Amino acid sequence: MIIIKIKINFFNNDLIKAIGSGVYEIVISKDGDSKVLYVGESVFVLVRCASHLYELKKSPEYFGFTNKTICDESITLEFRLIGNEKSKKNRKIKELDYIKKNSPLIQSGISDRMKKIEDKIESLTDFLNDKVGN
Repeated sequence: MIIIKIKINFFNNDLIKAIGSGVYEIVISKDGDSKVLYVGESVFVLVRCASHLYELKKSPEYFGFTNKTICDESITLEFRLIGNEKSKKNRKIKELDYIKKNSPLIQSGISDRMKKIEDKIESLTDFLNDKVGN
């Protein structure tokens, strides 16, 4: 059984807004520094992000974690609503613009695709190791 010890902030003050459709980001923070991990869009943001958490629990590699990093209590994973948007077309445009602008750690930059598992782990590990040296 996988034990998750990282901190998770799930939409804090935007929980009610996240019930609807929109664009969201998942941000990783450690030692006062943060980076966008993932950007997505959904007709039901809250449900989609709960699904992300289920996948993370089932397999930490889903977001680039290892059995060691998923237990690092100094890491925070924060789910944030970027904005509500009913139109699927507008959500996709906003999502892709945000991906292009922020280069999320575990996304390839090709549309909204994720990197391969090994590449996700490498990207996240590089970010976390960079924080250790600072």
